Parts: sequence; C-alpha cells; structure tokens
Amino acid sequence: MSAPASVPWIAEFAATRGFRYEPDADERWLRVWEPFATLRVPLRYAHALSATGAIGSISLAMMVLEVPAPHMATGTREVATWLAIVQDTRISARFAVTSDRQLVFGESLDLVSMPRQSGGDAWFDGVFATFAATQEAVNEGLTPSLKKLLLGWQTPLHAEVRPGGFILCAAALPPDYAGLAWLAEATTLFGEKATKSRAPRPS
Repeated sequence: MSAPASVPWIAEFAATRGFRYEPDADERWLRVWEPFATLRVPLRYAHALSATGAIGSISLAMMVLEVPAPHMATGTREVATWLAIVQDTRISARFAVTSDRQLVFGESLDLVSMPRQSGGDAWFDGVFATFAATQEAVNEGLTPSLKKLLLGWQTPLHAEVRPGGFILCAAALPPDYAGLAWLAEATTLFGEKATKSRAPRPS
C-alpha cells in the first residue's frame, strides 16, 4: 500500500493551528496507547497532526478500520474517523465512557475489560456507559462539569481517561475538515475539565 499523499486542507489546518502534519503517520507513539477501553484497534492511522507543550502533547489522527461491506455476502470496506490522544501529566484518574451505539468504531460493551460502573446520576447513565476498576475511580475523575460537557455535545463519543492523558473520539463525525475542527476544539475543552478531578476521599 502506498503512503498517503499530503491533503492540502489538512496541511492548512495544521499550519494555522500550530500542528506538525504527517500524511504518513508514524504509528509508534499512537500504538503505545493501545489497546483502548471502548474503541476497536484500527487497521492503521493516517494524516497525523501533533503538537507538544510544557505539560504534554496532543495528537490528532485519522483512524482507519476495515468493516464488512454492506449488501455483500463477502468483502470489506474501509471507514475512518478522527481520534485524539493527549498526554497530560496533571491527569491521575482512570475511567472510560461511551455513548456510541453504532459499534462501527467501538467494541461491544461486554468486551470492555473494565467493570461497568454508575456515572453518578440516572440521566448520565441513560446516555453513557461508564467503566472503571472501582466506583471511587469514577467519582474521582468524572466530575459534574465533565459530565455536563459530554452530554452537551449530543454526539456518539468515546472518552478514556488514564493517568497521564486521555483519548477522545466522536465516532459519528466524518473524517473531513468539520470533523477535525470539532475534535480539536472538543479535545481542548475536555482537557480543561479532565484536569480538574476531585481528590479521592481518604480511607
């Protein structure tokens, strides 16, 4: 398979937002974060944008999966969406949430390795499935302001928070300019909320 060619609108987006652009993504850094909690592992990554700051880094990349082709007994097709991977040394919580019911990019919920927990209220639990090792881990990181942000986006999401960073994917957004711009802004907003976790209660 030939390497992806540079796409002018992605190159322009990267240049105007302060990202470094790699049409043929160096997958080593991205693959370090696999496996994901609720997302399937992609066939490949392409068109990676990256930036580094004092407290971490951000990578936006197109994740490409192979899925069965519709209306065909055999055969596959490729689908893609944008994925954000952020390294942030201020984050200590570990949990994952998803509102994706299409399961094109997401794993079946019964395959998620972490136990299912409550997000803390019935309204949130009606939209998002929440996973963590313990309920205390959810209580620490899934703050009311972060839940409000997630619910307000009203689009199928995967968000995974780990000590040292997080992963964000809006699975229904196409891999176009609008999808990239939305995810870039959403990643910044999510990071602002995710770094303000509640201190765990003393035992």
